[in-house]
Amino acid sequence: MGEWRSYSSPYDGDDDSEIRKFHDFSRASMAESRRERATEMAVFGLVLLASAWPVIYMMVTVVKLLLTGRPLTE
Repeated sequence: MGEWRSYSSPYDGDDDSEIRKFHDFSRASMAESRRERATEMAVFGLVLLASAWPVIYMMVTVVKLLLTGRPLTE
C-alpha cells in the first residue's frame, strides 16, 4: 500500500526521440510567447496611460473650475 505506479513509455529513456524534440520545441516557443505577450502588455499600458492623461487632466480642471467658479490661470 502507498506504492506509486506509473505508465512507462518506450520513449522514456530516449532523449533523441521525435516526441522529446517536439516537447522541447513547444516549451521553448511557449516561453518566447510569454515574453512577447508581457512586452506587448507593458507597451499597451504605456499607450493607455499616455492617452488617458489628457482626459484625467481635463476632468481635474473642470472640477477645479466648478469649485472655484472662475477659470484657472497657469
